[in-house]
Amino acid sequence: MNLTLLLLTKLAKLRLSTIPAPETDPNSIAIDPDPAVQIRPGRSVHSTKGIRYDGKLRMDLLVPSGPGPHPVVLYLPGGGFVAARRQMASKQRAYVADAGFAVASIDYRTTSNGATYRDGLADVAAALRFLHAHAAEYHLDPMRIAVWGESAGGYLASMAATEPDNQFVAAVSMFGASDLSTLTDGFDIEAPDAIAAYVPDFCEGNPAGRVTDQTPPFLLLHGDDDRLIAPAQTAILHQALLAAGIESTRYVVRGAGHGTLSEHPAVWTSAALMDYVVDFFRAHL
Repeated sequence: MNLTLLLLTKLAKLRLSTIPAPETDPNSIAIDPDPAVQIRPGRSVHSTKGIRYDGKLRMDLLVPSGPGPHPVVLYLPGGGFVAARRQMASKQRAYVADAGFAVASIDYRTTSNGATYRDGLADVAAALRFLHAHAAEYHLDPMRIAVWGESAGGYLASMAATEPDNQFVAAVSMFGASDLSTLTDGFDIEAPDAIAAYVPDFCEGNPAGRVTDQTPPFLLLHGDDDRLIAPAQTAILHQALLAAGIESTRYVVRGAGHGTLSEHPAVWTSAALMDYVVDFFRAHL
């Protein structure tokens, strides 16, 4: 068990199911990225860390070399709804930035701050206001901003993308939840208390129920051996997007678990998998 899993198991009281939940979505694509070929971020980016964007909340910003203005990806880290460390996914963020996108990774409030998803959405909105206000300073294009999140961050990214005022042009959710009332269906575990604390109203806090004709295109990725967030969670959102006529692509990663919270996380930092993400951003940003 890796260090990240140990820490989150303690903080969020997370347990992994001993059995997988079924993956049955008919409109998804199964992929087998080679974990032996890992991403190798270049060094053609400028890094600014610890930018205060709202109160005590901070942002790390990676900006490609060149005059810009550069399209922007707002990254929302996972953390079981009890933590949100902007330093997470450093390799993946650097890889995306090296492909030509400014990547802003933010802290956001969680249950450790007594927050709910509504506070998280307010933090995303504050980060967007900061990026707009400082676009010239950091050579950003405020009209081309996407959101990307993993796990709890994937859930919040889906909620933020279905908030029309945010005007994201694209969204990526990696193994994020959707309908939290069915979070553990097919598992032999119960949902951690942090879920109900962060999302006290499962109906209003379901991104699948918030999809409109203003929702941007989505890329969804989920491992079929995820023992924490059942693959059906991204499938629910995928089907809601397709039903509304919104572009949505969902990849099911064969044999993959829940990101770094698995025994074999290397598939999530493989070049083949991350190129799906980069290609999606290139197509929409």
